[in-house]
Amino acid sequence: MSDAGMNATIQKGLELLDQGEVAQALCIFEKYWEGNKNLPDSWFYLGDALAEDGRLDDAIARYREGLKLSPEDADALTTLGDMLLEAGNHKESLACYKKVRDIDPKDADALVSIGLVYNTQDRFDDAIKAFREALEIEPDNVFALNALGDALYGQGDVDGAIEAFTRGVEIDPEDPAAHFNLGELYYDLEELEEAEDACCEAVKCDPTYSMAYLTLGGICMDMDRTADAIRYFENYLKYEKSIQAADMIAEVKAVIEGLKEELKG
Repeated sequence: MSDAGMNATIQKGLELLDQGEVAQALCIFEKYWEGNKNLPDSWFYLGDALAEDGRLDDAIARYREGLKLSPEDADALTTLGDMLLEAGNHKESLACYKKVRDIDPKDADALVSIGLVYNTQDRFDDAIKAFREALEIEPDNVFALNALGDALYGQGDVDGAIEAFTRGVEIDPEDPAAHFNLGELYYDLEELEEAEDACCEAVKCDPTYSMAYLTLGGICMDMDRTADAIRYFENYLKYEKSIQAADMIAEVKAVIEGLKEELKG
């Protein structure tokens, strides 16, 4: 296959993944892998598709094989670390992120990922320290600010969390996650109007940001705005295609049916 043909194949597979057509993407990347096992990216693309298909162990195995061919690939190490963290393998996840830092000591995102592992291990002080170190390297790192905000809120530092999330919004007003995190915090604090404003900003930035619709639906339920709640929950179902969200999708469908019955009554 020519380079142009390979690039077109990869692009098609990636587009299908973005569209939630996982089975078709998986078929494309399996064929690409079969013909290009000497290329590390063939293992990585297949791993990505397997992960989207909910086959996390298989995805991890493909990434391990790909990294044998390209052991210094920082992006692949980061993705493997993310998968291992999701699988609950904290030790190996941490090792991946630390290797990324060995490759590039100034990689602030790697420090944030290390902090996220610490947070999962209930090493909250270590996590916050890692997030702050990342911000020393890269003060405008929104990933670090969001992670710091979550950690501070978990420790009861509401003002610190709001400051971190607000700073993230100021730095990158087009980042839906920054707005969403701020909205979630306000929702937890039962400041519903502020929560709704922030989540609405998230979906303005990215109309496919499913989690913001989920929170907006909850906000509208709390405010007895049943029709709005249904609309937001339906948008959540429209955009949430992840297999990992199957239980939540089923729950939201049931909630919508119940709300529609309320409107009939």
